[in-house]
Amino acid sequence: MATHRKGKLEKMNIIFSQSIKEMGVGKEFFSHMVLYYWPKIVGKHISANVKPVNIEFKKLFLYTSHPIWANQLSYMKDEIKNKINNFMGEYLVEDIVFTNNRPVNITEENNSPAVNIGYEINKINLSDKKIEEIKNDLNNVKNDDLKKVIFKVRLNDEKYKKYRLNNNWHKCKKCNNLCQPEDELCNECKRKANIERLASIRKFLMDMPWARYCDIEKEIPCNADEVNEERIILMQKLAAKINIKNTDCFEMSLLTMLYKSVPPEKVTDELKESTIKKFRYDFIDGYKYARKDNIKKYKKYNKYKK
Repeated sequence: MATHRKGKLEKMNIIFSQSIKEMGVGKEFFSHMVLYYWPKIVGKHISANVKPVNIEFKKLFLYTSHPIWANQLSYMKDEIKNKINNFMGEYLVEDIVFTNNRPVNITEENNSPAVNIGYEINKINLSDKKIEEIKNDLNNVKNDDLKKVIFKVRLNDEKYKKYRLNNNWHKCKKCNNLCQPEDELCNECKRKANIERLASIRKFLMDMPWARYCDIEKEIPCNADEVNEERIILMQKLAAKINIKNTDCFEMSLLTMLYKSVPPEKVTDELKESTIKKFRYDFIDGYKYARKDNIKKYKKYNKYKK
C-alpha cells in the first residue's frame, strides 16, 4: 500500500512540475518556495537551527546557529537535496554550501524594518480579470486536487510579481523576468552572461595563449583570478590530450605557451621540459609514471626505516 501511495505521489509531483512550467512559472519562484516551505521540507528541529540564505546557480546556501550543525548536515547533504528536489518536483539544488552570511528578510529599503514576505503577499489583491485568466489556464487539468494546488501556486506567483512591481522591480533587459531596481539583468541572464564572458576569456587564451591578465582585461571585463582559473582549465584539457610517450606535438607547444606565457618564437626545449615535469601526471599514460614515482618513494622510505 505504501509503495502504491509513493508511486502516486511521485507521479503527481511530475505532473505538478510540468504543469507549472507550462504556465510560465520560473525557477526563481520555485527557489522562493523552497525558502518559504523550509520547515516543512526539513522538519522543525533542523529548521530551528539551520536557515536557508538563498539559492544561486543550483547551490543552496545555508546558515547554521553553530558549527556543529554544519558538520552534522555535511553528512546529510544528499538527503536534504533529495528532500528539496522531491518536494518541489524540480531539480533545483545540486550542491549545499554553508555560509557565515545570515539570512535576511526582504526589505523595501536598507534602513526600513524587515518585511514578512508571506504576510505582504497575502495582502496583495488581484483583479477579477487576472483570477479568471488563471482559472481558464487550468481548464485542461482534470484532477480537482491538482487543480487546487496549481491554482494556489499561480495565485501566489502573480501576487509575488505584483508585490515586486509595487517595489520598483522591473523587467530584465534581455527577458521578461523581473529583476531588482538596481539591476539591469535578472539572475538567470546574469548567469548566462557570466558563462559567455568566461568562454570569451578561454577563446582569447586559445587565440593568444601567451597573453597575460593585463592584455586580456583591456578587451574583456575580468579579474586576475578568473583569467588564472580559465588558463588552468585549458592547460588541464590540453594535457589530457597529450601522450607522455610523444610530447613533440602542437598541443605540447600550446601548453607551454599557456603555462609560461611566452609567444611561439620563445618556446624552447628547456621550457617544454619544465612544462612536461609539471604536467606529466596529467598526460595520457602519465599515471604509470606516477605509480613508478610512488614505488621509488616507498622503497626509499623502507630503506631508511630499516
